[in-house]
Amino acid sequence: MGPGRASAAVLSGRRQGWRAARLVAAALAAMLLPAAASAQHAASGAQGLRIDVPDFWNLAVGVHWSQQPQAFQEFACGTNGGPPSLRLAGFADFATCPADANGLHEVTFNYDDALEYWARAMEFAPIVERTQGTRLLTYEVVLSVLIDDDGIVRGIRAVTDNRVSIARRQLAYSMPGGVRTYLGAGGWECVDVPPEPGEEPLGAFLIKEDCTKAFDDGRVAFTVSRLLRKPGQTLVDPANAQIRVGYFESIGRLEIYDSALFGGSGVVAAEIVDETVEDLPADATGREAFLAGLTDDCPDCDLAGVDLRRRNLAGADLSGANLSFSMLHRTILAGANLEGADLRGTDLNLADLKRANLSGADLTEALMYGTDAAAAVFAGAVLDRTRAQRARFTGANLTGAQFRGSLARNGNYAGANLTGAVLTETFFAESDFQRATLVGADLTGASFYQVRFISADLSGATATGADLRLTDLTNAVLVGTDLTDATLNLARSSGADFTDAIFAGTIMPDGRPAQ
Repeated sequence: MGPGRASAAVLSGRRQGWRAARLVAAALAAMLLPAAASAQHAASGAQGLRIDVPDFWNLAVGVHWSQQPQAFQEFACGTNGGPPSLRLAGFADFATCPADANGLHEVTFNYDDALEYWARAMEFAPIVERTQGTRLLTYEVVLSVLIDDDGIVRGIRAVTDNRVSIARRQLAYSMPGGVRTYLGAGGWECVDVPPEPGEEPLGAFLIKEDCTKAFDDGRVAFTVSRLLRKPGQTLVDPANAQIRVGYFESIGRLEIYDSALFGGSGVVAAEIVDETVEDLPADATGREAFLAGLTDDCPDCDLAGVDLRRRNLAGADLSGANLSFSMLHRTILAGANLEGADLRGTDLNLADLKRANLSGADLTEALMYGTDAAAAVFAGAVLDRTRAQRARFTGANLTGAQFRGSLARNGNYAGANLTGAVLTETFFAESDFQRATLVGADLTGASFYQVRFISADLSGATATGADLRLTDLTNAVLVGTDLTDATLNLARSSGADFTDAIFAGTIMPDGRPAQ
């Protein structure tokens, strides 16, 4: 069976600055050199922890699943480029997925998003744009590998994801053109497939193109481009004569296989390297047992620079542990004991810290973008110079905490207790402090632009030089609050109690200096 017929058969079925510079350089190199992207790494701390850049192009046909790149997440059984089916722990569970007509088990996955959220925390918009989601070239895609019964990857697949905007979906058909250029423009055999009855152009275009290329190393690649209106996808609804948008098919598809599946010479399978690590004894304790997953508890352990992303450590005892510069991206730490832990420079983006105890912990320069710390305890903790945008601290205990010079906008502190906390020079713009307690807190020089302080208690707080423009102070209590040199321009203050508040040099809600 020739490649063209095979294709048809297959397709039917601050101190952060120097660290930031290193990571940006590596990330940009990965973006500019996609063929070597996963070989590029991003430094994330003095301990040398690195973030692998996920890259579809480094998946290798003829290589065992265990030796494929591992910078992926959200594994599931695939559905021939469609939405994920049964969730899997990883490539190792491939046999759980049903075999296709070629005897291959499809495992779909997404790129790990640690680098994307690092860039979000650091507010590097170009890197966010390049790393967000799972993409091939610039196209949102559903990726999968096809594994034989022996665990060897015999095919890789990328299909444009139709769960995007109409404008993005309309461009999907063009993905194979970019892929063919990337894989080498020469040697492709392309055919135009005749339209089926009822298929019509989208505007002036009806594209049905299938291409095949055989490589010298025993691989064969297939691409498919489709842009058309299928039967029933008319621009005008025949029932009511209304114009409808999005009624069209636009698909791009790439598949690369071991040509032996179609009678070719085939790929010479790489030797499987035995990377088995000797099992620890069942009674092992301490750091080794923790890292091996035999226990979730490791109080006072030295875990600096370790990668614990996505691990479930709910309820774990990590009190006093050194987790500085470690990777806790999306780690579940709900109810965990991190009292007195060293979390300086740690990546806690999207981590689950609900109800965790971080009393006295040091989170200086930690990344906490989107972290959920609802009802957590940070009493006496240090959160200086953290990047905590969109973090959730609802109902949290931050009494006496130091939260200085941080970037914490769009956060949620509703009902939190910040009595005596030091929040100087922190940027809390557009955050929610409804019903929060900030009695005696130091807000000097902090920005609360467009913050909601509805029914909050700021009695005795020091807000010297604070930016309170467009804040909502409805029913807030500011008894004895020092608002010297603060700016309250356009703030709402209906029902607020300003008894004994100090207004020296304050810009009032009407834009005039206090009298």
